[in-house]
Amino acid sequence: MRPPADQYGPVTDRACENCGFLDEELVLVRRVYLVPESWDSEAKLTVVPDAELWCVSCVSQYPCEPADD
Repeated sequence: MRPPADQYGPVTDRACENCGFLDEELVLVRRVYLVPESWDSEAKLTVVPDAELWCVSCVSQYPCEPADD
């Protein structure tokens, strides 16, 4: 016998973890932070280790890389 769904809390729609847009087609990515080179520092690229679900629009506009999870 399965327990009622509300026992686990409210059911939520799938939403992009970057912009919050409700969408069924989300992509698992890792966020990438880019810091451009300047006169006193080198360029820097940081990849966040935790994967997030992003909508196609965010994937096409913001730096990220596919997560292989």
